[in-house]
Amino acid sequence: MLTKIRDYISGFNIKKKIIFYSYLVITPILLIISGILFANNYRKTLQKEITNQIMLVKSVEDSLEVLQNDVTDFSTSICVNYEILRILTAGDPIEMNRDSELWKNQSPMSVLRDIMALKGFIKSIAIYPENGVIPYLGCSDASAYEGDLEKVRASKAYREAVAGKGKAFWKRVPRNSKEIYQTNRGDKLVLYREIYDLALKTPLGYLVIGTDADIYTNVCKNAVQQEKEGILVLSPQGEELLRYGEVNEEIVSYLQSKEMISTDYRKRESHVTYGAYHVYSSQNTKNGFIVCKMVPKDSFISYWQAIAFQPLLLLLGFLGGLLPVLVFVSNIISKPLRKVCEAMGMFKNGDFDQQVEVNTQDEVGEVAACFNQMVLDIKSLIDNNYVMALREKESELMALQAQINPHFLYNTLDSLYWQAQNAGNEEIAEDILALSNLFRLVLGQGKGIITVADEKALITQYLQIQKMRFSKLLDYSIEIEEEIGNVEIPKLILQPFVENAVVHGFENAGKACCLTVKGYIKGNTIEFVIRDTGVGMTAEQIEEIWRGETNNRQSSQKIGRYAIKNVRERLQLRYREEFRLVIESEPGCGTVVTIQIPRGDLGVN
Repeated sequence: MLTKIRDYISGFNIKKKIIFYSYLVITPILLIISGILFANNYRKTLQKEITNQIMLVKSVEDSLEVLQNDVTDFSTSICVNYEILRILTAGDPIEMNRDSELWKNQSPMSVLRDIMALKGFIKSIAIYPENGVIPYLGCSDASAYEGDLEKVRASKAYREAVAGKGKAFWKRVPRNSKEIYQTNRGDKLVLYREIYDLALKTPLGYLVIGTDADIYTNVCKNAVQQEKEGILVLSPQGEELLRYGEVNEEIVSYLQSKEMISTDYRKRESHVTYGAYHVYSSQNTKNGFIVCKMVPKDSFISYWQAIAFQPLLLLLGFLGGLLPVLVFVSNIISKPLRKVCEAMGMFKNGDFDQQVEVNTQDEVGEVAACFNQMVLDIKSLIDNNYVMALREKESELMALQAQINPHFLYNTLDSLYWQAQNAGNEEIAEDILALSNLFRLVLGQGKGIITVADEKALITQYLQIQKMRFSKLLDYSIEIEEEIGNVEIPKLILQPFVENAVVHGFENAGKACCLTVKGYIKGNTIEFVIRDTGVGMTAEQIEEIWRGETNNRQSSQKIGRYAIKNVRERLQLRYREEFRLVIESEPGCGTVVTIQIPRGDLGVN
């Protein structure tokens, strides 16, 4: 038999052999894959369904809790109301009862009735004082409370409330039930509790609040999605409050058992299987309602069909021809290459963080690994070049500073200062001292990084010297917040702009000019603003500054433009893309320079 099959196959052409052997190899694999997918999808779908049902039940419990808390808070406001407590603690009830409208005249019942009307679902309130004062019985739906206090005290609800010493209890009172009401016009969920004096350990009155059960039922309706599902709501003590849909009585008995009711409320958000049902439950707080949903197991058949459909469709699709297999194989080969091409394109556009995940050990994997290593090497080379450029700029700054002999300048200026002092020329002496301090700040210790406070002192000394030149034509102010005084910044990032404003903005203005320097915290940055009222610049002149063009310019202009360009380069090397330097100017209206740097931790940047 096998020989005949082999001989028969040997007569196939190459195309038929590929199809046959492809089916022979792929069919068992697909059957295994389909089985795994089915099992995995079933497990995920089942877990998802359990999670969704628990979340649905929890959502119902949350909505019911809002209504429950609303009524509980309303009852608490009654229990602590001063005017109501005064009636409940009256020592002479006979005198109090002489007022036929006692509760209207001496309590906030009109306000409570307004609250009832506003909430809508609170239908009745009853307050039975323990001191003999006539009770307050109010209903908005034509119901009527039991007026005989002895009958009320004989009820199970009253005894339970007294034993609870102020604890709130809930009970369902069906239409026409006479357990609490003489006449009950609608299904109600009733809150009852004793108004209790905690200090004296004595009961003061019995409070009953009736609410419309339909509003609670409407909340439960949203959780019932299919036939044969049901919702059951229990009180914290296990008493049934309401149900909706199909509810299995055996499960009700199970849920009301002492073992289930005594379970810690934090463990109620769960899923259990009971008989032919899945039971989902939730309870947010210890005194909250217990919400349970019952879902028949046979409702999961539709899920099985949906789960089985995808693997079966996948199996039939692959077995329909060899083309899907070839596409699949082609995709295995081309996908890594496509990733490499995409990464190369992004690398070409300047993204130097590209890395291709290597999943194979073949030639494609080797290409991806080489590309990853190449990217890392180039990124490292770029980073190293940045560091080298930064060091070159620092060396350049130090070389410029070293061109002047500091000691020679200090000694000369000190001699001039004392000569001016001895000659009695205090103004010249102060100007020489300011110049000396300026050189000390600019050249002192050859530091490339200084504090904001040092930069402020530097521009202060510089402006004091310029004030000597321009006298009344120059007015300036420096306003830098003390909070940023210890922040470290590159040296000479403000002074060149101040100098540029004085030298180029004021010298040719022919009028009195004002210069302001401000520094402050702005969000996550520190912002410096240098503003002058000088001659201003055109857009072309600003562009020349950034391009560093100095042709046909005076020597001072060349130096100023170089200094400003040098400031931008040093800021870029230190802060990369995290700084902002903007020059805004208009001829005849002055210039505004704005510098923003990272705030850091208001320490070292």
